[in-house]
Amino acid sequence: MLMGDPTTQGIKSTNGLATVNGLTALNGLATSNGLATSNGLATSNGLATSNGLATSNGLMTTTGGRATVEYIAKCALSSGDYFDKQDNYGTWYRYYGGLGIGSGWKAGACDTGCQQRVTACLLSHLNSTGNRVPIFVNADPNVMPSVGMSMPYASGSDAAMQEGVFFGNVIAQNPPLAFYVKGNAFKASVPGRLGASSSNPYRPFEGYRPDESGWYSARADKLCQTKDIGDGEHVDYSQCQASDAPYAYWTRSWLNVMTTYVNSNYNGSVTQNFAVNTFNFDTDTTGFKTSSPGEVWSRSGSFDFSNGVAWSTSGRLEVVDNHGGRRLCPGGDREHVVITKNGGEPFSLTALRLNHRFDTAASTATITGYVKGSSMRKQMTVTIPATTNNASTANVAPTFSGWDNLIKVEIREVGSMFCVDDIGLKS
Repeated sequence: MLMGDPTTQGIKSTNGLATVNGLTALNGLATSNGLATSNGLATSNGLATSNGLATSNGLMTTTGGRATVEYIAKCALSSGDYFDKQDNYGTWYRYYGGLGIGSGWKAGACDTGCQQRVTACLLSHLNSTGNRVPIFVNADPNVMPSVGMSMPYASGSDAAMQEGVFFGNVIAQNPPLAFYVKGNAFKASVPGRLGASSSNPYRPFEGYRPDESGWYSARADKLCQTKDIGDGEHVDYSQCQASDAPYAYWTRSWLNVMTTYVNSNYNGSVTQNFAVNTFNFDTDTTGFKTSSPGEVWSRSGSFDFSNGVAWSTSGRLEVVDNHGGRRLCPGGDREHVVITKNGGEPFSLTALRLNHRFDTAASTATITGYVKGSSMRKQMTVTIPATTNNASTANVAPTFSGWDNLIKVEIREVGSMFCVDDIGLKS
């Protein structure tokens, strides 16, 4: 009996799952028909039965097809579960479970919800190059409790970049539907992932919002519903919806979605060379802004700046003339600035300067650094002095020592609007 590779199984954490991608579109996902149409796969019978997964035709008869079965089992069955299946030559294969989002399919039927959950999982694992790249997946615990939600760092994962959200039905839908929307750190930096190859079967989810006139393509922040992950600071996505016309009702809704986090430094070979990069915003265009936290508005060297939005806000970042210089300022209260290195590699924070955007009383700001491969956080609370008459001296420049091996820094001030300048980073 040939045994499946147990190292490819999902690893259960408190919430969320550390796993790998590597399923290729050539395995049958890119066909014009659903997997269950002509591949010896049935949704009315269990995977472990001869009527649910045939041995003489379809997926079990080719190397690529058996790889697809491997991922179907990994997505559907629970960790520790498995089934055995023969190919058309009588050779036995063992397929292990992992995520458990369709466990009833082992011996029984897989209804529409099951098909959509397994599809979301298959698409999140798709890599057109066939590479096995570490990913971290989240799903609404009310829909997929065996997966659940947490921040990757809480489980020791360094997959810090929220890549995208996947959903559809490639099992029984004909033609198959495979959608993605971009997460708040989408860079298409991992070879073979969404947006990086035309051979991938998924396409961007597009449409209008009922409360806006704009038409959006593949934007999670506009077309998906947020859900608090649990630490009061971060959100993920529970469902994605679109309308076919502005100011109309939702007409297309997908309730079974999966969010992925990636780190393109997946081979662990990148180390810090401690070359200091200190920069401010004096050369940026005044008033440049984004209305989406899913868009990176500015880049300096290999570092990215994006706007993480807490609660429901306008989600803007702007470069404005403030306190005698051009500063980076969130566009609304309860928003925060996020600093990451392009690709998710580690870096060090050496300095930054904070001040108020408008004349205001003294307030506090929290600076949080997330350590690569650890649940440990570095945190500092500083007081930003009161300002009057647009004073240029009302700022604070805390000293950082030992803020190394970071994958992300968040700067947050609640109750006022602030600006950041003179950021020093080691990469």
